Amino acid sequence: MDRSQRARNPCDTWGRAPTSGRPWLLPHYLSAAVLARIADEGARISLVLLALNRTGSAAIGGTMVAALLIPHVVAAPLVGVLVDRARQPRWVLASAMLIFAGSLFSAAALLGHAPLWLVYVLLLVGGCCGPAITGGLTSQLPALVGKDKTPRAFGLDSLFYNIASMVGPAVAGITAAAVSPAAAQSVLAVSAAVGALGVASLPLPTRMHPPGSTELGLLSGVREIVHQPTLRTVTLTSSLGQIGPGGLAVVAAVLAASQHRPAGSGLLLTAVAAGAFIGSLLWTWRPIAVDRAPLVTAISMIGIGTPIAIAAVVPSVEATAVLFGLSGVFIGPFGSALFLSRTQYAAPTVRTQVFTLGAGLKVTASALGAALIGFATGLPVGTQLLLVASSPLLAGVLGTALLTFGPHPDKASQKTPIPACR
Repeated sequence: MDRSQRARNPCDTWGRAPTSGRPWLLPHYLSAAVLARIADEGARISLVLLALNRTGSAAIGGTMVAALLIPHVVAAPLVGVLVDRARQPRWVLASAMLIFAGSLFSAAALLGHAPLWLVYVLLLVGGCCGPAITGGLTSQLPALVGKDKTPRAFGLDSLFYNIASMVGPAVAGITAAAVSPAAAQSVLAVSAAVGALGVASLPLPTRMHPPGSTELGLLSGVREIVHQPTLRTVTLTSSLGQIGPGGLAVVAAVLAASQHRPAGSGLLLTAVAAGAFIGSLLWTWRPIAVDRAPLVTAISMIGIGTPIAIAAVVPSVEATAVLFGLSGVFIGPFGSALFLSRTQYAAPTVRTQVFTLGAGLKVTASALGAALIGFATGLPVGTQLLLVASSPLLAGVLGTALLTFGPHPDKASQKTPIPACR
């Protein structure tokens, strides 16, 4: 089956506008997505607090977080295939989110009362469902809102990603302090479960797959990324560019401690989140043209890295916070343009696989970056900031060069689909 045949997915709703007359659909999606993502983001804090409370070991907490994150890239192809093959994608996504919720609740109930390996297994299972919460959900937006509204919808999705990244850890920390770490973990599990119910009730179109569509396998999304130059470039850019920023929280803590201002690390990370929030609002207000999305992805990487590099020579925490906020402003357009690029250039039959693979690679790159920076904490803070800035700068320059001077293939989403959905 050649690429043009795969592109003619009868369930590609990229060109339609199913939200006409139903303006509540996008708020419905965003509410469900943010609840699930609050749980995903908050669990990275609650698991450490839970481990400290039950075992007294932060190391166990760190390995529990790793067990939740590492499976993302490994499970991403399988999650993508299941969603792409499903006649009702919402049931696959909702089921994955419920399993994720169950793993969080089980960890809270069993840690300290059951063998540690069992807790790790449960978290690994939950981590395998992580790609559904990230790329899997986002990949359904074109079918939900239609072509004309997709750029702005991606901006809102990126905006709510940022909200979840702020609210999740806050919910975990406040609930753990006010009640207990186990209660915090349970609250996050409930949030994911309610999000799953919201996704299950989304009126996503039923897919009527053409003959041969079941031939799609676990490596179909990988082949799509490898063989499609634009997808290959934006995937490389987003993954490579995430390594440095993955260690930004570690560097922020070291920087604040070096100036005897422990609370400064919170200020620095809040500045990044606030900047990303503003960047997402700007994209939502004035989205970039679809055909420029890949280049925006690469240029945004340069915008993310440059202020962090400048911060290496800035003496005060306040000035560094301003630069971190400026870096964050580019995160909003980066995420939205990345989503739009995947939608525009991936064949519809493997679109979810491309989304989940890309999201899994980003999560893995971020975890790798945090680990690498951990080994560099003995270096001067300025050097650490330059290391953080180097990967987005390199990714941005490389991506811009490849997109500017490389081949320009046909867009998969512009191929004519067969109207066979209901």
